[in-house]
Order: sequence, then C-alpha cells, then structure tokens
Amino acid sequence: ALQIRHGADRVVDTSLIEEGIIGRAVGMALSGLVPVPEIQFRKYLDPATEQINDAGTIRWRTNGDFAAPMVVRIPVGFSKRTGDPWHSVSGEAIFAHTIGWRVAMPSNAQDAVGLLRTALRGNDPTFFLEHRAIQDTAPGRGVYPGDDYVIPFGKAAIVRPGSAATIVTWGEMVHRAKAVVDAMQQDIEIIDLRTIVPWDVETVVASVRRTNRCMVLHEDGITCGFGAEIASTIMAEAFSSLDAPVVRIATPDIPIPYNKGMMEAVIPSASAITDALTALLSY
Repeated sequence: ALQIRHGADRVVDTSLIEEGIIGRAVGMALSGLVPVPEIQFRKYLDPATEQINDAGTIRWRTNGDFAAPMVVRIPVGFSKRTGDPWHSVSGEAIFAHTIGWRVAMPSNAQDAVGLLRTALRGNDPTFFLEHRAIQDTAPGRGVYPGDDYVIPFGKAAIVRPGSAATIVTWGEMVHRAKAVVDAMQQDIEIIDLRTIVPWDVETVVASVRRTNRCMVLHEDGITCGFGAEIASTIMAEAFSSLDAPVVRIATPDIPIPYNKGMMEAVIPSASAITDALTALLSY
C-alpha cells in the first residue's frame, strides 16, 4: 500500500538480509537521504550488529563531518496470540548500550506520531520500537494529532498522577500498570518514559521525591535491563527521599515460551505487579 501511494522510488522492497538492510540504509543516510528501514522483529536485527555499531559512531569517527540519520522501525514484545524466543523479544536494553543511537518506545498512537516525526527530523540513527500487543487496540489507534505534532526525546509523560508511589514504565507495560492501579484503587503515579535514550531523569527523580516509593516495570529481561539504570539513578539522586527500596518487576532471564499461558506467566503479570505494589506500599 505504501509503495502504491508513494511510488517504487521511495518505498523499496529489500532482500531478507538484515546486515544488508542496515548497511544500505547507512549508505543512503551518508548520501543525504533519511531512510526508514524496517526489521520484521527485534531478534531478526542481530545479524546486523556490526553495521549498527559502526553507524552509531560515524559522527564521532568523522569529527562531525558525516552523520547517518535513519529510523529503524521494529515490532517488539509479546503477542496477544502466542510467544516465542524470536518474535516476542523486547530487548531495548541492548539498544540503550549501543553508542550513538537514540531509542524510542511509544505506548500509544499519538506518541508514536510525535516521536516518529522528531526522529525523522534528527541527525542521529534511531531505533523506533513498536509493541505488537498495542496494535489493533484503542491506544494503538487513537486520533491523529496533526501534521505539526512533535514530542521531544527525553520527555516522559505522567499518564496518571499520584502521591503514594511511582511506577516508571514504557511500551505495553504502561497499560498493564494502569489496569493494576485502577483495580487496586491506590493513589499511584504512573510515568510513561516514552524514550529510553535519552530518558527523562528529571521527571522520574522529581516524582520519586514526592511519592517516596518507586517501582520500575519493564518487559525486557531483568538482568542488566534498563530498569537497573533507572533504579541506580534514583538511588544516587533521591536516596534520602525513599521510604522503601526501589522495586524492579521484569521478565526473568529465560526465553519467551511459545505457549500463551506460559508466556503470560513469564512476562510481568497483573498479579505479580499487584503483589509487588502491595508490598511496596506497606513497607
């Protein structure tokens, strides 16, 4: 449909070789274009790791004479129908550790519009992560916010104000957190980080200083997950405000199972979030 609408000179089918897709995108970016390569799923990007690492350092290696602005769109996360170790990976922490790249992970259609427009207007390569389970949902459809709507990177959204505790999350987990907090009927603040690199330290720290308690919730694996970075920053910047240890809820370090029931038991469940929040509030 995109090729029919915009023409074959702008919308190009690629061969199924991720290293070639990213490599060609880098060449196009160096030539003055702003390519938007799509990788079918997060795990499929792994063969292009060397191209990705090289792209992120182009500005540094050329003393700012060259840049490779591009937006790599990738569907990520668990599916509503099934799971597996290839298609259901979130994996944003690895991207956050990749020098020179920006990382966005919107939780709704309006944020996707604003962040994508900002990414396209930037001069850096960007990973744009689109959660599969949000597609074909009310947040995944929404109302188009207009041709001039932009959201700066590094600016989180407080999607639910509160004073008893702070939940910091992103992607599909934003909606899971909202459902749990609504069911618990507790005055808990929910922050949608929206972008991982850069991330909004100021908003998170200010919230924790007000609420005195914090949970970091994400779908990516818990060991070296981005939640550890957030928890460490909170400990450094808001330690004296904490009335309880920072809690991390995330997927354990195992492959995502195929079976839907097992998958739901692996990713952060509503019951696990509820139990952790209850313990956090009563600490």
